[in-house]
Amino acid sequence: MTAAAHIKETTAHQRRAADPGISAFVSANAGAGKTRVLTNRVARLLLEGVDPSTILCITFTKAAAAEMAERLFKLLGDWALAGDADLRKALVDLDGDDRARGPDELARARRLFARALETPGGLKIQTIHSFCESVLKRFPLEAGVAPGFSVIEDIESADLKRMAIDSVAAQADPGVAAAFARLLSRMTGAALRERLGEAVSKRRLFARAGEIGWAGLAGELA
Repeated sequence: MTAAAHIKETTAHQRRAADPGISAFVSANAGAGKTRVLTNRVARLLLEGVDPSTILCITFTKAAAAEMAERLFKLLGDWALAGDADLRKALVDLDGDDRARGPDELARARRLFARALETPGGLKIQTIHSFCESVLKRFPLEAGVAPGFSVIEDIESADLKRMAIDSVAAQADPGVAAAFARLLSRMTGAALRERLGEAVSKRRLFARAGEIGWAGLAGELA
């Protein structure tokens, strides 16, 4: 198969995966065009009149979410400024359908950039963590969290753990002081601080162990 044939076949597969009328699972190497497929799929949803606020795109990293949002807005921005001939070609490249595109369809494509910008809260292109956070903020009572909570960054979390450990160590009663001394006889101060930081992160498990005992906790984990 020639290079041109490979490109044509790949483009056909990408257009099919970007068709919002089907459910698709895409697996491909890095740089193969997965983000482009997702961007085109969202663009085609918008072209079909889907409300931008009802579209949700979830990625693993903030960088991937930012890249996808940038690509989508660039695509819609290009459509908003393109002449009729260029816009018709762009739409054919998007879905492979070379049918005639009337003035109304071209005008609708040009308005998508403004629609996306005016969507309350913006287009939902988020990481898994930010999506889960938004759900918790909508239903704090059901989730058992304080309304209006905020998520701290990893650096701030590490600082709070360090301060908590230092405070306990400075105000330790004889029993806690003896426990510190015993642990320090077996590991360095840095290693002890690391272990205590991990313990603070898993404090709910320790609280559960206090309720049902270590044997019961081991059974739950198993």
